[in-house]
Amino acid sequence: MKMAVPKVAAINDLSGLGKCSLTAAIPILSVCGVQAVPMPTAVLSNQTAFESYTGIDLSMDMPMIAAEWKKRKVSFDGIYTGYLSGVSQVEWVEQFMQEFANPQTKIFVDPVLGDEGVYYRGFGDEMCQAMKKLCGKADVITPNLTEVLFLLGKKADLKAESQNLEQIRNYAKQLSKLGPKTVIITGVSQGEKIWNIGYSAKEDSFFEVSTQKTGEGYSGTGDILTSVICGCMIKGESPQKALKKAAAFLQASIEEAVEDKTDPNEGVAFEHHLSLLFD
Repeated sequence: MKMAVPKVAAINDLSGLGKCSLTAAIPILSVCGVQAVPMPTAVLSNQTAFESYTGIDLSMDMPMIAAEWKKRKVSFDGIYTGYLSGVSQVEWVEQFMQEFANPQTKIFVDPVLGDEGVYYRGFGDEMCQAMKKLCGKADVITPNLTEVLFLLGKKADLKAESQNLEQIRNYAKQLSKLGPKTVIITGVSQGEKIWNIGYSAKEDSFFEVSTQKTGEGYSGTGDILTSVICGCMIKGESPQKALKKAAAFLQASIEEAVEDKTDPNEGVAFEHHLSLLFD
């Protein structure tokens, strides 16, 4: 007898070009056997690293969408947040979690704040404090190293920090004190390797996966990694197994993009490797 398909509310932007956010999350969750129920935070022509873009912020529409879901008494097995456009959206998402999460709902927060040692355009310390509070509601958070340092109130000096994996393990443990049960620090560059370092607060133990560094930084890699982790964990896999599967999937996708000389803004060729996520 087949089980009901679990539902995840995916709260993120929808970018037409760039293979990130919802355009990555929806197919990946589906292949993992999970229904993605999208709540777009904004609609963009393309992700914002391109030379230009246009878009519409949907902050005014999100409460109306949620109200319709409420009428239908929908319940979610997971809530997964990515790009939020500002402090007011972060605060609204907290309210959404209070309304729609039940004791069994797993909450995944990708605390989108910045990369390469700087905040994304329009973000700063106020957004960081709001995101810190949201992380406290999560079961799993997946910050990159820049976001880790911001959340811990440190300077984002990546040259110094990326060389010390023991320190990064310590940061993961510190971040767990905000409230999440599992912290996975993603995309840590060290020599010819990229490391993803996890910490389980319940077990007080670390787990990590490394892959070969290949090509340039590509759009959407963090979204892809978190989407696989979310899909796998919703289906009952451990964070350790989910991370291992996510890293292998991402590695194969990046290798194809490098071989094809894909513009990094266009993202990676994950479509050809979705079979790696099948049970």
